This record gives sequence, structure tokens and C-alpha cells, in this order.
Amino acid sequence: MIRKIGILGLGLYSLLSLISCEEDFKDIGGNVIKNTAFTTNQIELELEIYSSNIDSVRADNIAFLQNPGVVPEYWIGVYNSGNYKTVKSSFVSQLGLITNLKTNDNQVEVDSVYTLDEVILKLPYQATRNGVHDDGSPKFVLDSILGNPDIAANIEVFENGTYLSNLDPLSPANSNSFFSNKIYDEKKLLNKNDQVFSLRPQATDTVYTITRHKVMGVNTPNTVELFTSEEKLASKGPFIAIPLKKDLMKELFWDKFEDSEFSSTDQFNNYFRGLYVKATGSNGSLVPLDLNSRNAQNTAAVEFHYTITRFEKGESGNMIYKDTVPSKYSFPLSGIRAAKYDMGSGSIAIPSDNFAIQGTVGTKATVKIIGVNLEKTRQNDPNNPILNYEAFDENNNGYLSLEELSAIEDSNDDNFGILINDASLTFYVNQTINNDPNIVPQRLVIYSNEVNEDNKTLLSPKHIADAYTESSLYGGNLVVANDKPEKYTFRITDYISNLFNKNSTNFNPLELRVFNN
Repeated sequence: MIRKIGILGLGLYSLLSLISCEEDFKDIGGNVIKNTAFTTNQIELELEIYSSNIDSVRADNIAFLQNPGVVPEYWIGVYNSGNYKTVKSSFVSQLGLITNLKTNDNQVEVDSVYTLDEVILKLPYQATRNGVHDDGSPKFVLDSILGNPDIAANIEVFENGTYLSNLDPLSPANSNSFFSNKIYDEKKLLNKNDQVFSLRPQATDTVYTITRHKVMGVNTPNTVELFTSEEKLASKGPFIAIPLKKDLMKELFWDKFEDSEFSSTDQFNNYFRGLYVKATGSNGSLVPLDLNSRNAQNTAAVEFHYTITRFEKGESGNMIYKDTVPSKYSFPLSGIRAAKYDMGSGSIAIPSDNFAIQGTVGTKATVKIIGVNLEKTRQNDPNNPILNYEAFDENNNGYLSLEELSAIEDSNDDNFGILINDASLTFYVNQTINNDPNIVPQRLVIYSNEVNEDNKTLLSPKHIADAYTESSLYGGNLVVANDKPEKYTFRITDYISNLFNKNSTNFNPLELRVFNN
């Protein structure tokens, strides 16, 4: 569901159970096996596992714009657990152009004075409704906060100077892509008074108070009376409200509503290239944002709150006060978006015989299946039939590797090979470090790297066969026992079988990482 972090205890083996000897698959015909004298047993395959850094991940939503049923998550803030890399999560986003923009009214009978009150960046939290308060107002719980919300993470909002295009500038026939380590042009700081915004997420942040201006006379627009109004989401849920520089945003937007820059989406996106919302600091909390709401009243947006003071002609022809109309223009965060992750080192060393798995651009693990430890098998299971095939240890390293196991054929039994009926990999969570199931990865994924014919050159990641042939049994989800995170198990029966029956010759190590939605 979300990108969380954990340390896994080293899984020392996988189980390949119910091993039987069978004729080479290509010699079986008519669904009849001519020898039914099967022997069954199980073997342990030892693993070699090591962590490696993830340099970057694709972090944009361009592919998802054509598939709105699947949307990426965006986080904001800083998470420093001490056990893992510090994560600073930021994002860049275009704004949507809205219509019917005006800052004056040319009616004859009614004179309207438009006054820009405040400009804010509104970012709804991901939150779940959870009952009501004593006064009957809805109560919410913020989803998936990582870190300490009592420590402020610093947020800066910049005008983005990097042009965001859905076409690759080097090959315009292809779609563009933005990776999590891309550097964006911080053109102008937009925070009010040039002060960083202190992010302390609270589920009670459901109201933002706007200071508004009532003009006292049609000919005296600078003589005003202040009053306030409340800004809320339609859902009444919590949100972040970051005040922006009114004078600068007036110059960039308000004063240009009737200019060519606001005449079309293309013109607008070239003129104002979006926002870069940047997290800074060394500690705080990391929270997911709801940037994909289809309700316009709940959407993330740059909001221009303004007040219309209206005057109408009296009997003597003088303009007299009629009313005030609090209003707003809301430019939604839409179009191209991309996350940016900056990672720092963890302050605590990973225990020996453990490896770290971290989402975003943290760490992944390479899982190399070494094979059957022949000496260990002789000591623990001296009657295991696999010991009859020690001669297949061609490099004499004391192990039967997957490649060597796949070559086994029994000349005394019609050259039968090994048939795998069940195989699994299990990785155990280090509960000394991680005992809360809510802050470890809810799901991992394991995959192979596709290679070319020389079996050396890596081409691209590829799901192992079980992920699609036996998806209901494939696994990878966190198993919780006694309210503690226990393990992750993957069924890899078809993956191993394909190696043994020569349908696959890719014996390269597997890769294990957090499943990121």
C-alpha cells in the first residue's frame, strides 16, 4: 500500500519439497509417464544475500495519465529513524489552468472592487474518518505517518523553472520520464516572508482562517475593514495550508489573467512551469498527500482568496455599499507530477547476518541461491537421495548449484531429472529492531533480471513466473503473528521448475525490494 521501511533477518535457506525423479519432460507423451517409481524428499538451498543502494526510481505520473485507475502516491516531509537512510521527500507539479478569470467588473449599475486577500498552497492529507468530536464535527486519523510529527520538517515552495513535458525532448516520438534524483530549477521562493513552512501534521488541521478586506468606498480602495472567513475541504478533512507571497503571486498570476500567458494550457504551462515543493531539514515526519481527489473542493491547489466589495447606485446617483462576496480562484495541482527523494545515511549499523530493505530510493537486496550444501546435508540428513548426485558438483565447491541441479539425470532410472512440486523463499523480520507491523513494508516483490543470449548482459527486470502463473499463491505480503511482523514468504515453484526443465536458462541472482504503489 505505502512505501514503508524495515530490516529483515537473513533467511538462510529455501525449501524445495517433494522432490521426485522423472524422465526428461520432452520425452513424456500422451500424459503417460512410463516409470512411476518416484522418490520424494526435500532439500535446503543456502542463500547469499547482500543489500545495495537504489540510485533512483521512475517517479512521475506520465504513464498513469493514460491509466487513471492506478495512481502513484506522493509524500512530503523528512523521516529519520536512525536505523535506515534519512528520507527527504519532495515533489514537483504543474498547475491546471482555470477559466473565467477576472479582477474587475464592468457592470454599470453595480461597481465591484476586487481585493486579493491571501494566496495559499493547499495540500490535503490522506486521512480516514473516525467518528465525531463532542461537538458533532467529524474526527479524522492521518494515514501512515512515519517519524515524529512533533518535530517540524521544513517545507519550501519554489516556482519550478524546469519545463515539464510528457514527450522526451531527445526523442519526441516517445514519452518522457522523470526519475527521483532529477534536479529541478528553484526559480523563485514563494513562501510568505521567505520563511520556511514548519510541517507538524495534525488530524485537527481542518480549517484555515483567511483575513479578508472590505473596501470602505468605491473611490478609496485602500481604505479597508478587515474580517475573516474559514477555508475548509468539502470532506471537512485535514489539510496543509502554506501561505505564499501575495505580492509576488499577484505579479505572476493576478495581474496577468487577461494576458496571453493565460490564454491556453500550453501557454500557461510554458509560462508558469509549476511548483517545486521541497522538504528540508534533518528530522521530522513523512506523510502521504491526497493529490488525486476527483472532487474539486477537496483537491490540492494554489488558491487565490479574494473579496469582491460591491457598490450600487443610490437614489441620488451616489455609489453606496451593497455587500461583500468572499471568493477564490483555485489552480489545481494537475498534469505532470514527479516525486523527488533525497537520501542520507542511517546512524545505526545493520546487525551482522541481517540486510536492510527500504522503499523509495533506499536499499534493495540481491538474493543469490548458492545451492545444496553437501557437507551440511551429509551431517543432518545422510540418507537424502540428493547425496547420490555429488558428482554433479562440477566445480568441487561443496555445493550443488541450481545450474548443477538442473543437469541431474539418473542413468539408473531412465535418465530421470528432478521435478519440483513446491519451492519457497522465506525472509524473517528482525523483531528486535522492528516490532510494529504498521511501520515495516506491507509487501515485498522479488524478480529476476532478464539477460540476453550470452546470459551475462542485463536487459531489464522481469517478474518470476510464479507472479503470474500462481498469483494467488505467490505471496510477498507481510505475515503478522502475535501482533508483530514475522516474515515474508514467496512461492517460487514455477521459477525453479523452469530452470530445471530448461524452459529458462537465467540463473542470475534474484532481486528483492519493497513493493511501491
